[in-house]
Formats: sequence, C-alpha cells, structure tokens
Amino acid sequence: MQSIERPFLLISRAAAAAGVLCLLLVAGLSVADIVLREATGQPIRGAADIAGLLTILIIASCFPAGLLERRQIKVTFLGSILPAWANRALEVFGALMTGLMFLAIAWFMTRHALRVTANHQYTMVLNLPIAPWWWIATACFWACVPAQMFVILAEALGYTTTESEV
Repeated sequence: MQSIERPFLLISRAAAAAGVLCLLLVAGLSVADIVLREATGQPIRGAADIAGLLTILIIASCFPAGLLERRQIKVTFLGSILPAWANRALEVFGALMTGLMFLAIAWFMTRHALRVTANHQYTMVLNLPIAPWWWIATACFWACVPAQMFVILAEALGYTTTESEV
C-alpha cells in the first residue's frame, strides 16, 4: 500500500504547495495594493482579477493532499462504543460518502468549466480568460476521486500510515 500511497502523496503535496504559493502571492498582492493605494491613491489595476483567479486554485489544490492525509473533519463518537469491525465499517462508509461527494463536486465543476468555456468569460479589468483557471481547479477535484478511492481501500483493509513513514 505504501508504494501506491507515496507517489499520490508526493504529487498531492506538490499541488498543495503550489496552492500555498498562490496564497502567498495573493497576500503579497493585497499588501502591495494597500500600500500603493495609501501612497498614491491608486490601486493596482487588476489586482482583484488576479486574486480571484488565484483563489480558485488555492482552494482546489489543497483537497487531494487533505484527503490522502485524512485531514477532513469526522465524528467518531460511535467508534468508541462499537466493536472494532463496526468501527471499521463506519470508517469505510464515511470514506465512501466522502468519495461520492468529491465525485459530485468534480462533475459539477466540469459542467461549470464547460459553461465558462462556452461563454468565453473573461475577467473584468485585465480581460484574462477565466476558463483555464476553472479547468485547472476541475482537474484538482478530479484528482480527489482516485485519492479518495485509495483512502476507501486503505480503510477497508485497515491500513494506516504515520507521517514518518511517508
């Protein structure tokens, strides 16, 4: 299992790191915009356009790593009172429901990216095409599907990993 998990984690963590880099860019752009606005009375032209496009990537890029590292919120109050097999069944069920949710999100993201592409949407100020950004975000959500399939399999087999192993 670890030989399968390791490449998934490396790729998903690289995507998450790219998302964090985009977050830092948005933060830096916001600071620069505020400083310039205070100093000159003029904002950075198109800063909101760029921040909006990067925000799409910031959000989408972190989900695959979060799923593989099992960092989502889960309620485990039944697990402490049920037998081990029932607790595992609940974990598998929860992982399966999470997988179905991400499949639905990826499907709807694809439909949205198709609409944005068909409508030739552009940003308001810089006139940048919006569709490529939505397609990258859509790819991130589609990457969540095999990542969560791995988690479902790992939960079913009782495989757990520690941070030091990977």
